[in-house]
Amino acid sequence: MFSILLFFFIIFKFLLIYSETKILQGHLVTRENWAFLARFCFLTEQGTFRYEFELGGNEQNLKILLYYDAPNQWPSVYPSNKTCMEKEAILWDGIGQIVPLSTSIPEESGCVQKEDAIIRCSNYRRFRSSRPRWWFIALADCSSKTGLNISYWISLTNAPHGYFWKEHFSADEFCK
Repeated sequence: MFSILLFFFIIFKFLLIYSETKILQGHLVTRENWAFLARFCFLTEQGTFRYEFELGGNEQNLKILLYYDAPNQWPSVYPSNKTCMEKEAILWDGIGQIVPLSTSIPEESGCVQKEDAIIRCSNYRRFRSSRPRWWFIALADCSSKTGLNISYWISLTNAPHGYFWKEHFSADEFCK
């Protein structure tokens, strides 16, 4: 019995050390008007991207930009000398790759302006594809001359809530 418990303890410790969970929280302050936030390998049917953002006040046209791993997507914009507008122009708005964070479309963005004048956005997106696919998440306000000032919380999952072994792991972490 002891050897079984020891085995599971070692496996659990290994997973904690060598697996990358994806819950990100921070404050992004940059003079750039386009910034990379995260990457995650979503499974074919189960992927969910949840977000909460607080906008610093100067962002007028902030957008979440969702690139995938095709040659004409992420590899063509990062790293590159393209402008913010050029990086945004390669995305397909019709399939939800551009998510405007605006109070004028709260049902799409989840954004509301509170009494303290800070805009808070909370929503989610689901990822479906024919194969596990890398997605790269960036924030951009191409009209900004002062950069970005955003607080964020992001959760990237590959399984339903509570499914410990897959929920917060990128597909590459458990498909090796």
